[in-house]
Amino acid sequence: MTNTQTTTTATLETPDTPETPHEVFGAAPHEKRGKAKKSKAKRRVAKGLAWFALLFTAVLVLAEPWLLVPVAAMLAAIALED
Repeated sequence: MTNTQTTTTATLETPDTPETPHEVFGAAPHEKRGKAKKSKAKRRVAKGLAWFALLFTAVLVLAEPWLLVPVAAMLAAIALED
């Protein structure tokens, strides 16, 4: 009696279109500079808006202390957001 084994080999399927270096490694460094400037500008605007909102809220709370209640509720909602 002989024991025979069958083996299967996995074949790799090649995509129809070859991958470009941009798909493999991401954007080239010279292409990222524009995005970095945009995101830096967006962060600067967001930071300015956040400071403005904080100072405006502080002025409102100093003028009317009961306004602290909705501010605290908003902060709690933001903190608990997923």
